[in-house]
Order: sequence, then C-alpha cells, then structure tokens
Amino acid sequence: MAGGLLEYSGLVTKTKAMRARLLGADDYTAISEYESVTDFIAFLREQPAYAPVFERHGEVAHRGQVEAVIRDSLYMDYCKLYRFSGVQPRRALQFVFSRYEINVIKNCLQSAMEGNGREITVSGGFFERHADFDLKAVMAANSVQELIQAVTGTEYESLLKELESAAEKSYADYAFALDIYYYKKVWKEITKVSDKETRQILEQIFGTEIDWQNLMWMYRAKRFYSMGEADVKKHQIPVSCRLRSAETKRLLETETAEQFVEFVRQTAYFRGKQAVLEPEDELTWERVMIRTYEKICQKYPMSVAPVLRYLYEKEHEIDLLTTALEGIRYRIPPYEIRDLIFAM
Repeated sequence: MAGGLLEYSGLVTKTKAMRARLLGADDYTAISEYESVTDFIAFLREQPAYAPVFERHGEVAHRGQVEAVIRDSLYMDYCKLYRFSGVQPRRALQFVFSRYEINVIKNCLQSAMEGNGREITVSGGFFERHADFDLKAVMAANSVQELIQAVTGTEYESLLKELESAAEKSYADYAFALDIYYYKKVWKEITKVSDKETRQILEQIFGTEIDWQNLMWMYRAKRFYSMGEADVKKHQIPVSCRLRSAETKRLLETETAEQFVEFVRQTAYFRGKQAVLEPEDELTWERVMIRTYEKICQKYPMSVAPVLRYLYEKEHEIDLLTTALEGIRYRIPPYEIRDLIFAM
C-alpha cells in the first residue's frame, strides 16, 4: 500500500479533480432544451472540461466538427494523465491508448468505405509521437487501399490486408476484426504486467469488457438479426473471464432473446459474492461497467483503477453528448432526447 500511495497519490488526486468536471443530470436536462447546434457549442465552451479543446480548435460551426472536437477532449485528458503518471500506471494506460488507435483506424475506415465525410481529429502531438502508424496518412486515406498503405510495417497491416482480400467485406467486418484483435492482444499483454495488483485490476476491467462485449453481441444477434450459432461465433472474442465455457455454449444455443436473458441472470455477474448486478437490473454494457469500476475503485482506491474509471466515464459522457447533439440537429422533442440520454 505504501508503494501505491507514493506512486498514485498525486495521479489519483488529479483524476478526482478532472472527474469533478464531468457533466451531471441537470446539465443534460439543460442541453436537451437547446434549439440549435450553436446553443450546444456555446454551452460546452463555458464548461471547464471543454473550453480548452474548443479554444485549441478555434472556429467550430457544424455538427461533424463538434463531434470531432469533443472526442478530442478525451484524448487531451488522456495525454494529461499519461504525462502525470509514473512507470506502472503508464503501462496500464498503454492498453487504453491501443483502443484509441483502433478507434481512429475504424473511424477512418468508415469514412473511406462509406464516403460519409466524417470529421476526424485527435490531439496530434501526442498521437504522432506514440501511435504505431503515420497519423496524418491514416486520416487522409480515401480508400481501404490507401489506409493499408498508411499502416504498412505496423501490427495492423496484415490484418487489414487479409480482410481486404476477402470476397465479401463490409465496414462491420473490419470493425469486428479490429475489436477482436485488440482484445486478444490486450488479454495476452496483461499477463506480462509484473505488478500483481495492477494485473488483477486490468484482468477485472478488461475481462468484464470482453465478457460483456460477447454477451451483448450474442443478445443483439438473437434479438435483432436472427443469426445462427455459427455466424454468431465468428464475431465473438475468443477470450473469457468470468463466463465458463459451458455457460457460453448454453447461451449460444438459446433459441430466443428472452431465454438468453434468463440464462445470463444465472451467471456470476448476477449471482454470488462477486456479483456486480442485481437480479432486476437490465442487461446493459454501461451498467455492468459502472458497477465494476465502483467495486474495483473501492477495493483499490490508490491505484490505476480510478484513472481508468475516469477515462471510461469521460468516453461515456462524449457518447451522451453526441446523442444529444444528434437530437438537437434533427429537432427531436426535448423529452425524447432526455429519454435517450438517461437510458444510456
């Protein structure tokens, strides 16, 4: 504990200060009443957590630019925490950075494949120094071939080439493959973390993410797509944390979404001393991750856990803001925007 206190006290204090600037329910209620994107921008420019990133980017007018700028605020916060960290927390934060890399590639792929002209921006200096690829070249890619060329010589080249050569491929195929690659890589790298406490924290956080990525994919496949077991398995992450193989097999074999939910409620996430959800809780990614972070931060208050929780909460906040922005743009009634936000 003494070592953790020395290494993490300043970092945890800084994280608490940043967490205090996250938006609350009253803020989202106010946002839902805005009638224009201009009002939305004006509100964020006044918030301590977003004023610096808007100042950095200068004039921001339309929705695409706003989404890119608020997403960039996450990367700026990550940079601040990384620079403030010592060796051990930096090792843990690298796992988060790898996800940001994957997300940038996915966004650029979607823009190149679907021609949607999405605005993509990141805090360039830090990414350019630490990313495994040429950031500017990836962001400038107008086709899958150009993007593959931009990542030549990196760990992503062979994966993207293999997908590009497939007979039938869509953006979803690339996105699934990149996510699976990421989680397999992280799960393997976690075993190499020398500090036992940090390793246990990472196993709990990323293991829960992996389990619930798989669970929510199986649920959506059964409820919305009526997919067969073989097709569902193709897009599963071949890693498990708290789900036993027999449970996964049973879940895959369920015939309806209702039966699937009933079986999930019998897993360790709902039952036993280590349960993180109550029997009446809905099956949502956000709920299980928030509860998981709460439990881990209570157990390991002076560790990298509060830092990872903040970055998760910040990313979730940006998703909520993006949802609100879409609602304002399409003139959805305020009460419907609030329903969408508070259901997330």
